[in-house]
Amino acid sequence: MITDEPKSALALKAQAMAAKLLNQLGDHSCAFEPYLVVSNPEAQNLLDLLMDDVCAAWTATFPKRKPSTSTQQKFWDCGSAILVNLMRAECNRWPTTIGMYRSKGALDRERRYRPKFMTADRFRTVQDWLIKCGHIDIMQSGFNLPGYSQTSRFALTKEGARELQVDDWTFADFTVDRGRESIRLKDLNDRLCGYGDTPETVAMRERLDEINAKLDATDIETTRPLTIHDRKPEYQGLKVRLHRVFNRGNFSHGGRFYGGWWLNVKSRVRPGITIDQQHTIEADFSGFNPAVLLAEAGQPIPEDPYSLLVGMNAPDDLRDHAKATLAALLNTKTGATEEPRNFDRARWGMTAEDFRAKVLDAFPMVPALLAT
Repeated sequence: MITDEPKSALALKAQAMAAKLLNQLGDHSCAFEPYLVVSNPEAQNLLDLLMDDVCAAWTATFPKRKPSTSTQQKFWDCGSAILVNLMRAECNRWPTTIGMYRSKGALDRERRYRPKFMTADRFRTVQDWLIKCGHIDIMQSGFNLPGYSQTSRFALTKEGARELQVDDWTFADFTVDRGRESIRLKDLNDRLCGYGDTPETVAMRERLDEINAKLDATDIETTRPLTIHDRKPEYQGLKVRLHRVFNRGNFSHGGRFYGGWWLNVKSRVRPGITIDQQHTIEADFSGFNPAVLLAEAGQPIPEDPYSLLVGMNAPDDLRDHAKATLAALLNTKTGATEEPRNFDRARWGMTAEDFRAKVLDAFPMVPALLAT
């Protein structure tokens, strides 16, 4: 008769201990996905705000010399990946945890399958700070016994779930991102679309990598902490990495830089921005759009380029209407524009459509631009 090989006392003890532990598979737990991101801007905003607070608490423990901007960004990215996984786990109809390693050996063993910033030491440090700040908790500690092992199991705390408004999100709000492209192209419907690399796009990407490397090594802050009233709806945390967006399926259109947090705060914040602890001054180019149009046409540029349309002593609100209408015409994809906000027909003695025609008369080069 064939019998099983006798087991050691340690193996028998491990088997008995494992039998008492809740199975981490099936309905109870999901594996950690290091490249998971949120695709819902509102969810991303909540996530960014929470991580800003956690990162600030962590950096405050370095009284003499705080971590570099690049190191802070890696801490922030690591925490975001953890929180996104726990947010998605809340989408299940049953209580679900996320299995995440805590030991350095286990994390190092899988480093090939994680982003480079997600080192073992950083991952554990961020876990600890998210726990310390009350946003996540270990529901069950992991163990590693002969023949039996399970990862530690995490979940959002009630406070973390409340701050991230997890009841508002579904699985459709999450996606797996295998790499964030810094040179982005949108089609005629304003949707991101694919493209083949050319020497020009490769050069743009390399140049942007250089710029982002400089930004990572630079402290761009404010003289006072930001409040919720300082932030625009598009604000997504203290991010400094930039990307460029081109439009209409063509790299000859657009190309503006996006991503920097300073682009998404109220104008009153900008005078308080510092770069490496140095105060800054915001240069303002008055009448930039019409000045460029006139320069391209080889025409003289008056002191106020909008005076060609509204006169030198026009009320500020009429000048604002001219500015808004011209900007709308330059950015429209169809040639149609909306009526300027609070346009008073009786006061100005013309309709918004008449005013639009007046703008086109003052800058006859605009229709040619619309056709390109």
